[in-house]
Amino acid sequence: MKQSYSHKSLKEAEDTLNYIVDIVSDGIWDWDVETGHVQRSPGWYRMLGYDIDVLNNTVFTWENVIHPDDYADVMKHFEAYTKGEIDVYKIKYRCLKQDGEYLWIEDSGKIVERDKDGKLTRMIGAHTNIDETKKAQDKLLKQNELLLTDNATLESLVQKRTKELESLNEQLAKEVKLAEHNAAYDVLTEVYNRRMFEEMFLTEIKRAKRYSHPLCIVLLDIDEFKLLNDDHGHKVGDDILCAIANILRENLRESDTLARWGGEEFIIILPNVSVGEAKEKAEHIRALIDKTQFLDSLRVTCSFGVTGYLEDESSDSIFIRADKALYKAKSLGRNNVQVL
Repeated sequence: MKQSYSHKSLKEAEDTLNYIVDIVSDGIWDWDVETGHVQRSPGWYRMLGYDIDVLNNTVFTWENVIHPDDYADVMKHFEAYTKGEIDVYKIKYRCLKQDGEYLWIEDSGKIVERDKDGKLTRMIGAHTNIDETKKAQDKLLKQNELLLTDNATLESLVQKRTKELESLNEQLAKEVKLAEHNAAYDVLTEVYNRRMFEEMFLTEIKRAKRYSHPLCIVLLDIDEFKLLNDDHGHKVGDDILCAIANILRENLRESDTLARWGGEEFIIILPNVSVGEAKEKAEHIRALIDKTQFLDSLRVTCSFGVTGYLEDESSDSIFIRADKALYKAKSLGRNNVQVL
């Protein structure tokens, strides 16, 4: 009877805890480092306006909602705590909501499990909504600044210019957004350009190191593209480039990165993917391109070079290896996938 009662009490306690987690307004998270799985409470989704469990249960979801201006400080603080350089993990930053706006939160966490070698295996924490408090503090700070510099005159001037400034800011925001887009994307194919690829590749290498995840890149080249341009004209060549970019985009994950490396070459970053899986993906795309009829029933093929990131190597060395794999595919008759 005693054993049965204890079992019942434990079950009731677990149920009660689950009810509390479900109704609490702030977001509770539980990260299993070995599997990469992150369990987030319903309150976390409600706080940011997402449908419950609509996002992937990985650390990438967390990184993707951090405001770009806060990202570096958050990662620095996180790594300092997980490496034992600081004793407390607690930091304030902005998170992306479902509606595109940002919410100020305070992120607190604690390491609760390590393996026998002292390596982090589990960490839990909570995201607390501090948006109203933070905005109120910012507003108060701005008001105090106005009071220190002739409140009456300055405030009157601000009121007169508010609408004009809002209009100018909106126009400036549009221009900045367009400039940022043009700086990051290839004008023809609308995939990332080489400069943006190099920036994102360095980020993915840091992630691979941080979480001990595999990382692969795929370099592909349209076979005999110069002949295609000479025979059919550059307009047809441009249309082929756009069509192949669409095929690549439609067959990649949201977490993958596609860029035009230059000319008739494209490059793909595949995070958390083994070399074997990357080769299968490249072979699948190669076969799709091979059987596709382009424009006036043109047949186009591509050659692929695949390689994986090795611990502590540079971005240059992994690209050189991918380029050698692509060259090998060309030398073996084109329209094939090679791995180095």
